[in-house]
Amino acid sequence: MKRIAIFVEGLTEQILVRRMLETVMRKKQITVQTVKITGGHSIRMSFTVMHAAKVESRTAYYVLIYDCGGETNVKGYLMMQRKKLVAKGYTCILGLRDVYPTFSHEEIPKLKRGLNYYLSQKGAITRIHLAEMETEAWFLGDYTHLKKISGKLTPAFIEKRLGFNPKTENMEGRNAPAHDLKMVYKLVDRDYTKKRNKLNNIVSKLDFYFMTRTLTKKMSSLDDFVRQLELFFE
Repeated sequence: MKRIAIFVEGLTEQILVRRMLETVMRKKQITVQTVKITGGHSIRMSFTVMHAAKVESRTAYYVLIYDCGGETNVKGYLMMQRKKLVAKGYTCILGLRDVYPTFSHEEIPKLKRGLNYYLSQKGAITRIHLAEMETEAWFLGDYTHLKKISGKLTPAFIEKRLGFNPKTENMEGRNAPAHDLKMVYKLVDRDYTKKRNKLNNIVSKLDFYFMTRTLTKKMSSLDDFVRQLELFFE
């Protein structure tokens, strides 16, 4: 059984990555466990299982997703846990975090280099990926899900009311995609919040086949992350 660990920024990414893998890779006989990490440094680290994996005799891939509780924790927790994970047989260890609000578009190349600078590759492929500028850019890029929220939310309607078109434009170019998504939902008196039940509802409407096979051709950060996953699941 092959093992991969993915350290993500927060609840949004935890739910997104789990649902994406369970949907697109379901024929690969995978199981996914999600864990919330807290503490570290001067406080003892604790691990809370949020979604338990169901391992069967036919399970071929085991995915462990860590919710790090903030973008600044992703690399630190990854580095603290890496040696233990390699010892347990994990052959791929990834990180996923946003760029916003600490860094600008112009700083993305430098941020990528810094996050991956001298990351050990011994025993396991290890890389930290960015969602540019936020994971919500990927949500907006899948404009098809918006009509499932309300039939009014067509790309043309959004462009007329908010000045951008999620179908024709690359949403990675937006400065604050989460704010944009919130404004889109507000057009039809809906709200975008990062509460678990709300996020589960939104993610359930995403077209992961569109995201991983079509949207990747437009969004480089999504493409990088999906390609890395595909290499592991080959």
